[in-house]
Amino acid sequence: MGIKYIKKWTAVFVIALTFAVVANAQFKAGIQGSVTDSAGASIPGATVTITNKDTGEVKKTTSSGDGFYRFTGFAPGNYSISVEQASFKTSLIDNIKVDAETVRGVNVELEAGGIAEVVTIEANVAVLETEDASIRNTISNQEIKELPQTGRDPYELARLTPGIFGDGARSGSGASSGFPNSPGPGGSNNSIFQTENQVAISANGQRVDANNFQIDGVSVNSQTNGGGAIITPSQESVKEVTISSSSYSAEDGRNSGAVVKVVSQNGTNDYHGSLFYKHNEPSLNAFNKFPGFAQRVNQRQKQFGGSFGGPLPFLNFGEGVPPFISGKDKLFFFFSYEGLRSDTSNTSQAFVETSQYRDLVQQLRPGGVTATAFGDPSIAPRINSVIPVSCAFAGFGADRCRMVNGGLDLGSITGTRGNYLRLGGGVGNSDIGGGFDTIPDIQYVELSNPNSFKGNQYFSRIDFNATAKDNFAVSTFFTPTLNSGADVGGRSRPLGDIISDRLNFSVAGIYNRTFSGTMFNQFRVNYSGFSFNEVESNPNANFGIPRIEVEGLPFDRIRFGAPQGENTPGILSEKSIDISDTFNWVLGNHILKIGAQFKFDVNDSSIVGGA
Repeated sequence: MGIKYIKKWTAVFVIALTFAVVANAQFKAGIQGSVTDSAGASIPGATVTITNKDTGEVKKTTSSGDGFYRFTGFAPGNYSISVEQASFKTSLIDNIKVDAETVRGVNVELEAGGIAEVVTIEANVAVLETEDASIRNTISNQEIKELPQTGRDPYELARLTPGIFGDGARSGSGASSGFPNSPGPGGSNNSIFQTENQVAISANGQRVDANNFQIDGVSVNSQTNGGGAIITPSQESVKEVTISSSSYSAEDGRNSGAVVKVVSQNGTNDYHGSLFYKHNEPSLNAFNKFPGFAQRVNQRQKQFGGSFGGPLPFLNFGEGVPPFISGKDKLFFFFSYEGLRSDTSNTSQAFVETSQYRDLVQQLRPGGVTATAFGDPSIAPRINSVIPVSCAFAGFGADRCRMVNGGLDLGSITGTRGNYLRLGGGVGNSDIGGGFDTIPDIQYVELSNPNSFKGNQYFSRIDFNATAKDNFAVSTFFTPTLNSGADVGGRSRPLGDIISDRLNFSVAGIYNRTFSGTMFNQFRVNYSGFSFNEVESNPNANFGIPRIEVEGLPFDRIRFGAPQGENTPGILSEKSIDISDTFNWVLGNHILKIGAQFKFDVNDSSIVGGA
């Protein structure tokens, strides 16, 4: 990872600490319902108290004149509700499960009696959605860790949602398969470390690029490729994922496809953590026994990581108290890490030019374009062994080819530089030039194609219940990757290796303010993006040698030069700032939401490869 990325990390980390110092919750989940007596009549003015069983956070409100109450801005988890009113027994409803970014309906019926008497009710496990018409599915952390996902990618489970189609097919190479008519980066081929993860799912027939991805309520969508997420969270960092396929809230506008909402894992009053390690190497791989492919997959891969979270001690500036006190019910943290190391050196077979031919061109045509290209020390292919073959194997007749020691002789250099040879057969013409000279021009070889990948993802989160009415939170994702791959089509020449040093990131800060039992405000800000510069990260690549291909051969072309396209080498930089504010107001048995959003995108990319 380069020094420039370390500087960027430091700057973003300082921003994150700023949010944390000035400031649990950064969510849109909530609980609402009606308080009634046994006859079904509304009970106004009842005191409703909700408690987060994981963090101990307590909030109170009173039922409206119509007996309605609502709590907003909760994290997914387990809650309990107690309802008190004079002349009625206290009702306690325990173990209420709230899903990510959704509102749970809990109606309370009070029995006549003394307020000191308590009626305890266990909440139902199965919940029927009664608060809105959205079609959605919520995937818990346990399901994320136990259900199979290609590359440990939680987005793969979006296909379990009603109204969403996607078969998750993979190509023969193991790469993701996209939908027809869906140009873009495709799904994840590098586990959770994909720069832009365009998951191949369709919600009710919508295109892939109409999908929307959020983490902790803020967008992590790619600017250029719609439906692509620039952050794919690790399993350890995810608390829940909610996927909606239709009937969205106005807050989730802009996209007509699936809305994938990830809520990150938060710390609680108990310390908890995890560790995992996955190992794969050639000795553990089976042979491919299909004819012509009797070889073992030569891949070495390690995937590892873990998590840890709990309460933090915090500074208390009040009089008569220790400067540091326990963060129980107050200050929480959670950290997770996942790493991937992959090293592969598969082989391929192809025709290449010989070193004798390169030397001869430099000797007879000094200063020419071809001689200059052949003079690059990194142009020689990575040859494991030479495989003797006949002219017929290469597709040549006896008039065009001779078998010699070290390969096949296709003729010799003749004429002068800059003058074309005449078409036709025989010596002096374009097919065999000056005639056969016993020098091998091409040879059939086994090539080594090394590839390596190094990925890291760092996730951190801090939640602070500053007061009974003020909650602050900050969550960060940093995903640096380093990928180096041989150009198989270009005959595995070192000058064609592409090294890509990338960084994806997202920093979100949230402030919740409860003004009263009926008024609540939530402010969110997010800074996210990704960048890489493959010109700077490839000091040994010679992009001055264009992509040259020798055509007109009976077999596949012989290629020279680094692979080039609009984004190869790529200089891409996308940054987004997303600011939103939503005010919630309970008016009788109605909910009024007023909000605004500002988004500023910076795209500082250069299509230098296309130039």
